[in-house]
Amino acid sequence: MREALSNLLSQLPPGTAETIGVWVAALLTLAVLSYIFGPNPLFRLAEHLFVGLAAGYAGVLAWRQVLWPRLQLLLGDPAAYWYYGLFFVLGLLLLTRGVRPLGALANLPLSVLFGVGAALALGGALTGSFIPQLRAAVVSVVPVDYGEGLAGWAYALDAVLLTLGTIAVLSVFHFAAQGRGPLSALWHGVLRTLGRAGRVLLMITFGALFAGAALTSFAVLSSRMVYLVQHWFKLLDSMGL
Repeated sequence: MREALSNLLSQLPPGTAETIGVWVAALLTLAVLSYIFGPNPLFRLAEHLFVGLAAGYAGVLAWRQVLWPRLQLLLGDPAAYWYYGLFFVLGLLLLTRGVRPLGALANLPLSVLFGVGAALALGGALTGSFIPQLRAAVVSVVPVDYGEGLAGWAYALDAVLLTLGTIAVLSVFHFAAQGRGPLSALWHGVLRTLGRAGRVLLMITFGALFAGAALTSFAVLSSRMVYLVQHWFKLLDSMGL
């Protein structure tokens, strides 16, 4: 099929394939942008097309880059790569979820997936975020360690704010009942104050993340508009439209 498609494209006049590609990209871009006017058949067509292409590409990539090389290793040397056979069996058991009498067999690979996923998420949060943040917060607050003059005081103030910010954010997730006595009341009062400051910091962080996501969306929209202007409009102008 690939050879037939290549032969067909080679028989077209020069530049025809590029012209078709520009038209397809422009029409799909306009179909996606039509969502501004609400859900419509053009947007749904483009959505289903993109999802189908992405699923097909992911399936082909998974087969050629992940499954097929490991299947070759398993068939070539089963004694050395026996564990790949175990993984393939678990993967096949997932397919039994579509068969009602055998659906219970899919619980085993699902439990493995959920367990490994939870362990990776917890381990990644600890080693990638929590522990590095704690290490970064344990710094010197002595200005002399950062240099002389105002620069040393500025770096020391930055270290103090970083440490206090980390403690404040962690105080948000402190849940304990207040005990009796003035010391317990004072301790919980400090924690409540730090918790409020931590919530403000969390809201600022979430706002920054949302702003970053919005800017990314605007960047994608800008790139598509630039594509239309530089390619499609230019093609329409050359065709006298």
